[in-house]
Amino acid sequence: MSKKPLRIGFIGAGSIGSLFGGYLASIKSDIYSIEVIFFCMEDHATIINEIGLKIFRNQEIEPIKNIKAFENEKLIEEKLEKDPDFEFDFLFLTTKTYDIKNAMIQYEKIIKASKYIVILQNGIGNEDILIQYFEKIKIIRALTTNGALLEKPGHVHHTGEGITKIGYPYLNKTNAKANEVDSDKSNLHVLGEVLNLAGFETIIVEDIVMESWEKALVNIGINAIAALTRLTNGELLKIEGLEYHIGQAINEALKVAELMDIILPSKDYVSIAYDVLTKTANNQNSMLQDILNHNPTEIDFLNGKILKIATDFRIKVPFNEFLTYLVKGLEKSVH
Repeated sequence: MSKKPLRIGFIGAGSIGSLFGGYLASIKSDIYSIEVIFFCMEDHATIINEIGLKIFRNQEIEPIKNIKAFENEKLIEEKLEKDPDFEFDFLFLTTKTYDIKNAMIQYEKIIKASKYIVILQNGIGNEDILIQYFEKIKIIRALTTNGALLEKPGHVHHTGEGITKIGYPYLNKTNAKANEVDSDKSNLHVLGEVLNLAGFETIIVEDIVMESWEKALVNIGINAIAALTRLTNGELLKIEGLEYHIGQAINEALKVAELMDIILPSKDYVSIAYDVLTKTANNQNSMLQDILNHNPTEIDFLNGKILKIATDFRIKVPFNEFLTYLVKGLEKSVH
């Protein structure tokens, strides 16, 4: 019995993209034959092509040598011109959120030669940018609580295990024909299956937009404060009175979600944020990593997104406004 070939690409294969792509490339399956291609920084691509990717997890090292890595789109575009049937089954977008538009423009030809694009990023509303460039029905959103750190080119650390959720932000019976829905759900199950084969505990959810808000609420409460204080998640727990400030940011975001008609489960999201801090005590969250590495942050898709929506609705979110502009100021001071 022949295996089903799957070609999976990663645009912006940094920490989380390398983690997911690395484990996908390591799959040994009687059902699927998987080819993984990275688009990433030149030094990362060079190491991967010469000696492979190494994933560090606890005290173990997993070497992976069957990934093809490219520093840009040019060589694959040449292949597309020679072979019109060349396509990606799933193309993951794992850039920082502020690079979405640039990535859509730079990789336009490759994106058009992809069956599905999978957004694996922090933030809310990311998919609304993609629909300017790609069919709604072919957009998948993925959320994960797995942690990753790209220590240096070719070396990625799996810093925390978690759950991955996937779903369609737009696909439903009202905006697609029934056979399209059934077909695309079948392909979503394929993605879920290979992610599980790769070792990621993955579930398919009906309302991925609601799920993205749930995940963002935790990041809205934690990430900016960690970036400003430069403290790990566990160190944040030691600051007296911090729960109030985390709560202020989250509660403002909940009000905005209600105005957006996002129906969220009735939960204590402040307690959830504290639980995340406890479980990931040694983590430097992604926004803190960006500041320490003198990079822009994703503040505009977290606290800044809450500020923008609130402004559109003409309501005040003073704590999120304060955090947004403090982080923007910090970005400028470290560049």
